[in-house]
Amino acid sequence: MPKHPTKKEIQKAIRDVKAYAKRRGLKTRADGFGGGGSGIFSQFEGAKYSNKRQWVNTPWPADQKKVMTVFDRQELTRKMRWLAVNSGLIRQMISDNVIYAIGDGIRGQAATDDEVWNEDAECYFNDWANKPCDITGRFNLWESQQIACRKVDVDGEIFVLKTYSSDGVAKIQLIESHRVGTSLAAMGAPEGMYDGIMFNKYGAVVGYNVIRSDGTTRMISANSIMHLHHPENVSGARAYSPLQHSINNLIDILEILSLEKLAVKTTADITRTITRENPQFDGSTSDFEAFGMRPQDYPNGVYDNPEQVGTFIGGKILSLAPGEKLESFQSQRPNASFTGFIEHLQKDSTAGVLPYQFTADPNGIGGAAIRLVVSKAERLFGARQHMFITRFLTPLWGYVIGNAISRGDLPPNDQWNKVNWVTPRRVTVDAGREASANQKDIAMGLKTLSDHFAEQGMDPREEIRRRASDAKLLKDTAAEFGIPVSMLFQPSNNPADIDQTLGNNTSAPAEETFTPFPDDKTNQSNA
Repeated sequence: MPKHPTKKEIQKAIRDVKAYAKRRGLKTRADGFGGGGSGIFSQFEGAKYSNKRQWVNTPWPADQKKVMTVFDRQELTRKMRWLAVNSGLIRQMISDNVIYAIGDGIRGQAATDDEVWNEDAECYFNDWANKPCDITGRFNLWESQQIACRKVDVDGEIFVLKTYSSDGVAKIQLIESHRVGTSLAAMGAPEGMYDGIMFNKYGAVVGYNVIRSDGTTRMISANSIMHLHHPENVSGARAYSPLQHSINNLIDILEILSLEKLAVKTTADITRTITRENPQFDGSTSDFEAFGMRPQDYPNGVYDNPEQVGTFIGGKILSLAPGEKLESFQSQRPNASFTGFIEHLQKDSTAGVLPYQFTADPNGIGGAAIRLVVSKAERLFGARQHMFITRFLTPLWGYVIGNAISRGDLPPNDQWNKVNWVTPRRVTVDAGREASANQKDIAMGLKTLSDHFAEQGMDPREEIRRRASDAKLLKDTAAEFGIPVSMLFQPSNNPADIDQTLGNNTSAPAEETFTPFPDDKTNQSNA
């Protein structure tokens, strides 16, 4: 049975906790009567002070814009940019987000009631997007989407400025996170500015302080900049990488693997030892014979030490004097427990971002589990797409099309800012079964053709028009040659079609029917 603490032990524990709390500037008494309290008197186990675990050094709850300091954000960004170059796991997760969430680009589709205007607007926007549309003249819209997606994973955010060229055509400028902040040349930040973002007294963003290359700054109105990030806090100003929780794990993995590789190479480097009266290698005949070589094959004085001998027989050879002994550490690494430990760190690093089985290793999980993994990944890709559409692409469509209307490149339309977006094809692990289910859903009216084409990453309006064009082509061609449409589309070599084409009125023979014998009834019913 467990031993109950004595009164003196309890009093000593209380004194220790009070002394600890006093050093931390914390209260250890209950506030009020009949209620809970802080310290050891808390009703919540997670809020109690204990010498059984370390003190969690974190500030008291406050607005996120105050909790995440400039140093915190820049330090996280610095380490994440290093990992994005050196960590294969980070590079894979970033690549997966770009490939499956963005692909070759999320494409717009005008959604007004005027089909003619829709086609003109789409042609204008696609023409604008296919050409370099950033102010530097280097990236088109599809490349800009991919770059922005990468920066959201690495820096946690990216800013896009709506600007224009010298001739008044709409342009964009990609601004990385380190370009928004308070310049080093500035003496403090003005009131209401947190890490380069200006807030009014109601908490609304009114401007962004952009740092130029020469260190000077420029305050840009919030209406002109799109802030791409995944919001996680109501009171936050800036964002951090969704992968930031993996920083320590991944740095530890790289360091452990580096030491492990060094240990393996060190153990493999020494191939053999020889014990002799004179530890010096003088190139005598016995020295050569000890290594299975003939001295006459080598010039005098060329190979006169073990290191030189190792250059042509491989590895290092140590020459030991009598009484000397070389003990080599027999490494049992890497082993199953080591690889399991590394795998645990990797799984913890991918948690909350992409499933480990999707990003790194899909082996060892069954069909139902892999479908769950793909489904979770698909939801995460959908969240990234939704963020891009709401914070970047829809405002950009309004800016580009609105600019075209004001310039006279497009006619006015009251619904000019209505747009739908076509995302890349959905991820699937069972294309055959999903295709069969799609066919049934469409046939029963549970799913529209537009939904089907959108899931495949296709433009529904364009695909439906192509189907109509193909159907008209089949009909016109069949009429031109005087043949049934069925001979061009889904030909079945039906004799009736052939007879009709040849002008033969002979009717096709009736299909033969099969009447089962009495003895076959049982087998038929069983079948």
